[in-house]
Amino acid sequence: MAEAAGVSKSLVSLVLRNSTRVSEERRSRVLAVIDEMGYEMNLAARSLATRDNGTVGILVSDLHNPWAFDVADAARPVLEDAGHTVLFSAATASREGGVDRSTLQAYRDLRVSGLLVVGSVPDAALFHEALGQGPLVFAGGGPDYVGTADIVRSDDAAGIAMVVDHLVSLGHERIAHVGGQGGSAASARATGYREAMQRHGLERLAAVYPADFGEEAGRAGAQSALSTSGRMQPTALVCLNDLAALGAMTAADELGIDVAITGYDNISVAAMPRLSLTTVDPDSKSIGLLGAQTLLDRIGAATQEPYSQQTITPHLVVRGSSLHGLN
Repeated sequence: MAEAAGVSKSLVSLVLRNSTRVSEERRSRVLAVIDEMGYEMNLAARSLATRDNGTVGILVSDLHNPWAFDVADAARPVLEDAGHTVLFSAATASREGGVDRSTLQAYRDLRVSGLLVVGSVPDAALFHEALGQGPLVFAGGGPDYVGTADIVRSDDAAGIAMVVDHLVSLGHERIAHVGGQGGSAASARATGYREAMQRHGLERLAAVYPADFGEEAGRAGAQSALSTSGRMQPTALVCLNDLAALGAMTAADELGIDVAITGYDNISVAAMPRLSLTTVDPDSKSIGLLGAQTLLDRIGAATQEPYSQQTITPHLVVRGSSLHGLN
């Protein structure tokens, strides 16, 4: 095929992967030959031949969280522009809990060159098992995987501290955290909350109401927090993420309580005027870009360098939801 098109085999490979590094003139020439020859690319056959087949995977840990797709959307073009075919999938829960192994089995059968995991998953060992010695990068998860894989993540503790500082500046003292569950990212945010409350001399008022990253969990945690009576009832809720914050908003509406509510992730719906959610922007684009580049560096490395942990500083986005609770 390469000979018929008058180009190199590597350029044909880039065209088959839809890389933007190929000029339109050469792309058209190769595609014309492909059409004439009736060629169809067989990923499985190519994968069986070698692990260095130009195929990489992006696995999103949570189908329900738009934040994960923001990271994946930023990462994918970087990998494709480097000439890789990207296989995208989502981690689904097995009946026993945790990640369904069939998804990882598919990556192993295809012998992907590397895998970018977006978000937190229970056990990094499962992914190493699927990849063998192939590169593995976690983007946006917590520090669970230090020493076992490369990590690119938000500074969770710093992000939550920004929220607490903001609420204290508005006059809040009874500030509760809805979160603490769902892995080390959640734990880091809970720790950041407690440390910020202590720094402001409010440790006696600190309270964590258990919730994970889901909307229903946020609703239940907020209901527990807002059901406390008198001077113990919080005037502000610092939620684990934006989905939990949306659940907390529902709980506050159901109970008829005016309370400041904040999130974390800055998903697109947070900016909707009806929600106007004050939140922490983890810089999802930078997490995706750096995660993808880290994976490329691993794939191209001749030696096994020590695993890295790269932390991106988030920033606070102030909207109307935090301007409540002090009437």
